[in-house]
Amino acid sequence: MLELALKSRRGSFDITAEFNLKSGVTALIGPSGSGKSSVLRLVAGLDRPDQGKIVFNGKIWADSESKKFVGAHKRHIGMVFQTGLLLAHRSVADNIALGARGGELDKNLLEMIGCMSLMGRPVAGLSGGEQQRVMLGRALAGNPQLLLLDEPLSALDPEGRTEVLELLARLLPTLDIPVLYVTHAFEEAARLAREFIRMVDGHIVAQGSAVKVLANSSIATRETAISSVIKGQVTSLEQDEIARISVGGQMLEMTSAGLKTGDPVYLRLWARDLILAHNKPEGISARNALAGHVGQLSPLANGQVLVSITVEGAKISALVMARTASEMKIRLDQPIFLIFKSASIEPAG
Repeated sequence: MLELALKSRRGSFDITAEFNLKSGVTALIGPSGSGKSSVLRLVAGLDRPDQGKIVFNGKIWADSESKKFVGAHKRHIGMVFQTGLLLAHRSVADNIALGARGGELDKNLLEMIGCMSLMGRPVAGLSGGEQQRVMLGRALAGNPQLLLLDEPLSALDPEGRTEVLELLARLLPTLDIPVLYVTHAFEEAARLAREFIRMVDGHIVAQGSAVKVLANSSIATRETAISSVIKGQVTSLEQDEIARISVGGQMLEMTSAGLKTGDPVYLRLWARDLILAHNKPEGISARNALAGHVGQLSPLANGQVLVSITVEGAKISALVMARTASEMKIRLDQPIFLIFKSASIEPAG
């Protein structure tokens, strides 16, 4: 367990943080500039706190009273940053070997991450998503006791972001260590974590489940900004500037501006624009309906529920009122339709 209670000044910015981390994924969420990455650097041992203490599994990592401080290289931590920080002139195998520190590599783990097929390639020739896989492989190669991830998806294109998010969703639950995942995107946190820490203006304002953290009246939540990105392919261009898009065999319609038949496309769907239905409706203006299954229900503030729907392997978030979810008797693994207008679809890169 990680136990942290500290104060630290970064330039003109004051950080005050107190929380505990147990095994499993904890998301540290908050707007950009709220101090999340500063806290992560303090946990990692890259910076020293001005006041307070950090204890991991009973061992003191930092204590302002006794002046004790254990640096990052002695904390046995794995870290993944926004961008690679890899040795571009070396191979993937060389980069991962640095993380192993002379130990034996877990080939099954590296295969799961998707690194084994990349081992002989130079880092300089990798895509952004592949580089993040290598960073993750290097971070886990030394069997760390704690894994820290600092906005690992923020610098990726839509395809890379989707691929790495799905990888993390499969991988992180298998790790029997504490994982601290820093992000400003609630949809990422909701996909990966069960415990949440909310940070605002350098201060921890809540810790607990999504219900506890996001229902806190002192927190300015932004549920309406939640969106999902799905991948499709243009199958045809119709009259009236309409494109038909295949998403795993299910068809959508949207404006055809700038699209060509055969193009891969990434589409952004806003949670606030989606309607849930038990049956595919007919005779309504919303022309798009995707069939899926309910994967997760997360109560939020203001009487709303965030519903995660699995559609052809992709996760799509929809917002409904809690009363609506109750009246519809929405439950896990239930078949459901997502209904939305063509005008609500946005290109995502």
